Amino acid sequence: MIKIRFWGRIIIFSYLFFAFILISTANASNGDRYLEIAFPEGSLEYPAGTALIRGGDIWVPDNVMRSAGVQLMKGPNGKGFLLEVKDPSSVFGIDSLEGLAGRSIVLGFPSLENEGISYFNVRGMEALTGIVAEERDSLLELRKKSFAPLPTGGKSGLSSLKDKKVILAWAHITRDNPDLEQEELIESLKILSPTWFNLSDGMGGMANRASAAYAEAARKKGYKVWALVSNGFSKTNTSQFFNDADAVNLFIARILCYAKLYGLDGINIDFENVDAADRDKYVRFISLLGSCLKKEGLVSSVDVHVPGNSGLSRSHDRAGISKHVDYIMLMAYDEHWRTSPKAGSVASMPWVEQAVRRTLEEGVPPGKLVLGVPFYMRKWEEIQSGHGKVKVKASTLTMAESDSIISERSISPIWLNDKGQHFYSFLSDGKTYKVWVENRDSIKAKLSLIEKYRLAGVAGWRKGHETPDIWQEIKSVMGSR
Repeated sequence: MIKIRFWGRIIIFSYLFFAFILISTANASNGDRYLEIAFPEGSLEYPAGTALIRGGDIWVPDNVMRSAGVQLMKGPNGKGFLLEVKDPSSVFGIDSLEGLAGRSIVLGFPSLENEGISYFNVRGMEALTGIVAEERDSLLELRKKSFAPLPTGGKSGLSSLKDKKVILAWAHITRDNPDLEQEELIESLKILSPTWFNLSDGMGGMANRASAAYAEAARKKGYKVWALVSNGFSKTNTSQFFNDADAVNLFIARILCYAKLYGLDGINIDFENVDAADRDKYVRFISLLGSCLKKEGLVSSVDVHVPGNSGLSRSHDRAGISKHVDYIMLMAYDEHWRTSPKAGSVASMPWVEQAVRRTLEEGVPPGKLVLGVPFYMRKWEEIQSGHGKVKVKASTLTMAESDSIISERSISPIWLNDKGQHFYSFLSDGKTYKVWVENRDSIKAKLSLIEKYRLAGVAGWRKGHETPDIWQEIKSVMGSR
């Protein structure tokens, strides 16, 4: 063990013991585990702390990491961590990184705040930190590791999908990653797209919520991982970003680094609320990114709005983007959005089919077009405001929540042929509520468009909002993996 004075050792380990007991007791109910950190004799000269194990992730106090020689920096506004990687081309085995980012690159990583302590997730970070973490005899042993670059490519995520349909679900992750290893396998699901990364400023900054444990669990279950990269829905940051070539290069470099670090199979770009004036600049960004992803054997896909007259729609040159990526993900939902002035369906069948047809007419190849479908619906509250006017307010319903309302109120939904979905309404506290239902029947209707127009597959927003029978329907229509 580490050489420190006898009484110092007693004090430190007494403190850690009682802290461990208190923290463990306080958090026993949430599935977290706490392990005392130990270092092999002579490897590091720093007293042990306490690590937090959550799911498959291993969180170590930031002061322990710094004392081990890892130069962690606090992220913007004190959130997360920053880590500078010297010679990224060698570390990641990607020659283009030097041209994109130079001789070093700063990457961001999430933090976990608990009991006033900031923790860094060491799982999968060995190549960047030089620290290996292994659980031994109820201890977490940290030891130094000699440098070795991350394994070089040779894989192509696209080749695994040849002659097969895309079946993807977006996983909405805002902070903590779920313990995917504990979830049941969805047999018909091929691809997970966790919402891990987003543009954080106009200079190519990137927020990171990724988890190596989640990615590894996905691979064990046979899922491909296409991490989603958004623009944070910031029109201002996005415009500034598009007008700064260095920022674009740096952002792409970060995507490539994270893709290699977490063993990703593809990248899904979701830039929304883009200024229509930046339409061509968006295409240029996708052109550069697409070529870089292709060189690394990564599948590229971009989420697009349905054709229409809105500024959101005009900002997406769907045909232009499709020339530079493997797939276009058509977000065929939010026909009536959350703040819509009137109640209505999230994705009625005629509206969805028109969106598909118009997208193809614009020039997107059907073999690249993936139909995005909603696993959610909205419950609309209608209030008479006088003078014959009706005010509406919407809240999101999962499929299970809608089923509960139907069961609890003994409602018999009616099938709307013109909408391709069920509908029900009810009164409560003098207010009228209306729901255009998304369920197995409505999803089945939408899936028929994939065969009719020879589309590339289906993507559902979002995982966890669906009922299990949705995957049974997808399997019956599109087959299993």
